[in-house]
Amino acid sequence: MKKLLPIILSLLVAFPTLAQEADSTSKDTINDVPLVTQEADSASKDTTYTIEWGNKTIVIIKKGDDEKIVINDEYDEDDPSIRIKIGSKKKQRHNHYAGIDFGLNGFVNDAMSVDLRDDEKFMDQNYYGSWYLAFNFIDSYIPIFQEKLGVTIGTGIEFNKYKLSRDYTIVNVSDSTFGIVDSTINLEKNLFKSTMINLPIMLETNLGKDADHSFHLSAGAMLSYRLGSKTKQKFTSDGEDYKTKSRSDYNMNDWRVSLVGRIGYGKLTFFASYSLTPFFKDDRGPELYPFTVGVSLLPF
Repeated sequence: MKKLLPIILSLLVAFPTLAQEADSTSKDTINDVPLVTQEADSASKDTTYTIEWGNKTIVIIKKGDDEKIVINDEYDEDDPSIRIKIGSKKKQRHNHYAGIDFGLNGFVNDAMSVDLRDDEKFMDQNYYGSWYLAFNFIDSYIPIFQEKLGVTIGTGIEFNKYKLSRDYTIVNVSDSTFGIVDSTINLEKNLFKSTMINLPIMLETNLGKDADHSFHLSAGAMLSYRLGSKTKQKFTSDGEDYKTKSRSDYNMNDWRVSLVGRIGYGKLTFFASYSLTPFFKDDRGPELYPFTVGVSLLPF
């Protein structure tokens, strides 16, 4: 053992180089720091030393009293030597919420129709310019059955742009939000924007042999809080170009509860959300419910 300890320490120093040359094997994660364990077989006088370091594993098997080190793939039973096996532990799960999401926004009314009524048409969307961008920077996974089934809790911030397809200006009058048309201006750009912070909780399942070859599905609810909202217009009036911005709550609900779902394979994830909370506060605007569909562009 006294002669073997320097060998183990030398392996820890040279481990990154050795690991690159080794074949990949599968093993559960234990720690992110070196951990040395020992098992002895009293019958054969063999001793096994296991070194855990991050997602790597070194297994040293000492045959008898010989401390000669041989790195090979198979053990020669007639050769009383120490066998060293270095392997990489495959990840069993990728983060499926943490990352950057990109999607398209829209509205449905209380009849679950995207064809909005006359008093709702000021929120009609041009879907090519109505996008959703989210930075999901926390993904905490609570296992129920290892990586196969668990609960995901996260935190993220979303930026919504609704490109209005009609020449309405959104206004607030006497705690009521609606759209008006100004015939003296020619709108070139008409946007409604909002920013919200999100707190999702989802039940997640991963089915596959490892994270890169695993089907994943998660579903649950997301609580959101409005951080800000504004309108932005670009128009021409009497031959002059104008740009205007107006910050207001526009009687938006500050809190929102949504149904969310994410599905994919490996690192590829598609997502969808549907708000159970109306976009505008009760009786202060049309009863519209926002939805989003998209893809995770850059998982963390």
